[in-house]
Amino acid sequence: MGPHLRRRAAAAARGGRRAHPRPLRRGVRAADRGVVLSARRISASVELPVPAEAAFRYLCDPRNRPEWQPSLRSVEVPADEEPHLGQTWVDTTAVGVRPHMETTALTPFRVWAERGHWRGVTATLALHFTDVVGGCRVQAEGEVSGSGVWALPAAAASLLASAAVAADLRKAGRILAERAAG
Repeated sequence: MGPHLRRRAAAAARGGRRAHPRPLRRGVRAADRGVVLSARRISASVELPVPAEAAFRYLCDPRNRPEWQPSLRSVEVPADEEPHLGQTWVDTTAVGVRPHMETTALTPFRVWAERGHWRGVTATLALHFTDVVGGCRVQAEGEVSGSGVWALPAAAASLLASAAVAADLRKAGRILAERAAG
């Protein structure tokens, strides 16, 4: 099987040594235990100049997303459908990726969460809303993971995800502030 490389087999550990006792990094499995999975956490906290109720109503409606999320071209969701738990839609990104999305948590004015899946990449995002003096704080927590050949692209995408989520939320805050002023 395969070309002869003229290399010897790796030698066993000597002197009573054994494998390192610490577990592998989260999501990575040994070669004989199946698919390699890479997961990376994302986090961002942004203060918006509007009450939590206004921010929640705007951010939890998928139809608004192309307006405040520059990476999206469009969102496919029925025009008359109000945001609800279990709502599904399809995003179309600027690079042509079309993840299938679902609302996984919806507690009015406090928590909204989604899960998206495209090929071997899965992403989750939860937004937590808290009223503060002069507006609200939106705390975003999530994870991007990939399996098999999609582990590397998922890891690459997650490297900048926290900064991108924060920038998107700040843009949403500017849009909401302009609407409240006008």
